[in-house]
This record gives sequence, C-alpha cells and structure tokens, in this order.
Amino acid sequence: MRPRTGLIALAVTALLLLGAGSSHAAEGAPGALPPSIRIRPVFVPVVNNDRIEKYNQLEITLELADSTKLAAAQAAMPRLHDAILALVYEAIDQGWIIRGNIANATAFRQRINGVAEEMLGRNVIGRVLITPVSRQSAWP
Repeated sequence: MRPRTGLIALAVTALLLLGAGSSHAAEGAPGALPPSIRIRPVFVPVVNNDRIEKYNQLEITLELADSTKLAAAQAAMPRLHDAILALVYEAIDQGWIIRGNIANATAFRQRINGVAEEMLGRNVIGRVLITPVSRQSAWP
C-alpha cells in the first residue's frame, strides 16, 4: 500500500469511527442497543480420528428483552457459562457442531435460550448471539 493511500484510508476510518461514536442513543431511546451480557469465551474442541486437532473459541452474548433482569443475569453468569459449556458438548454429540463449526445454529441457540430461561425466567432473553472468535492448534 502506498503511504498516501494508507493515510486516506486512515482518515476515512477515523471519520467513520467519530461519526459512529456521536450517534450513540441514550438508554431507553429508540435505536438504543438492548442490555446484554457476554459469557466468557467457550473453547470448542475439533476432534478428528479420536484426537483433538485444535480448538475453536466462541463468544456468546445474551441480549436481554427485559432490562430489569440485568442484575440477575449478571449474577447468574458463572452458572450460565457452565451450562453453555455443557451445551457445546451436547451440540457436538447432536451434530449441531461439526469439526468446530456450527452446523445447526438455530437448534444451538434454542438450547442456549432454554437454559437461560430456566435460570432467569421466561421472556428475559431477547436474542442469543454466537460469534466465532479464534481458532488455535492443539498441543503436539
């Protein structure tokens, strides 16, 4: 990349970021992001021939439909993390996660939502977001 092109790209990125920063809506205003809790990253083993080849890392965010339950959801985070980790292994057994990739995201999200409802109550979770974060090799 030529220096001048790099400076232009940097300037455009800065303008976009500054514009995005000034458009944050106040809580409760139309367009405001719902409250959410982010579960600690979960490692998903990629198994091939009865051997772990590598690990994929997933980040799971639960958007709350009921903002009054934010404190309860934050208090339940350790239990939610443990339950979601168990669901990862269930998803591998069910074939929803194949070789570290989510093959049936709908079923996996529904199970996560079901576990969260058991802990927090019905209609507390609005949306379950699953983001692949990284892939890493296993130890030799």
